[in-house]
Amino acid sequence: MQFNKTTIRILVRKDYGACFDFYTKKIGLSAVWGDRNGPYTSFAVKEGELPCFAIFAGANMAMFNGYAQPHGNAQPDTVVAVIPSENLDKDYQRLKEAGVQFLSEPQLIEAWGMRCTYFRDPEGNLFELNDASGV
Repeated sequence: MQFNKTTIRILVRKDYGACFDFYTKKIGLSAVWGDRNGPYTSFAVKEGELPCFAIFAGANMAMFNGYAQPHGNAQPDTVVAVIPSENLDKDYQRLKEAGVQFLSEPQLIEAWGMRCTYFRDPEGNLFELNDASGV
């Protein structure tokens, strides 16, 4: 688990284009992949650098089998901490044995081009553990 390479992804619930404009025009980030139309855009601090931040249309989270918004009076998911993994199955098993409760087993999301799984911390914050190596 490459926690030191964690990326923040904002789940856009309202106006994707307005968020895209905010991060490019006001914050000054450079779009690396994706555009104002979504559903996903990754950004770098400047052109030519690796992405460090992303926005994603929250409605598309349903592509991950087992994902559901928190119920009741809980705050809806708006931020995901994305943690890359060099061995998703090994990290998943280690965390599961340590008592981490996952939303589902790791799964391939072909439209995203990666395998991933999700878990929440005790405060309900959402984390994605993923392997984007194309397997």
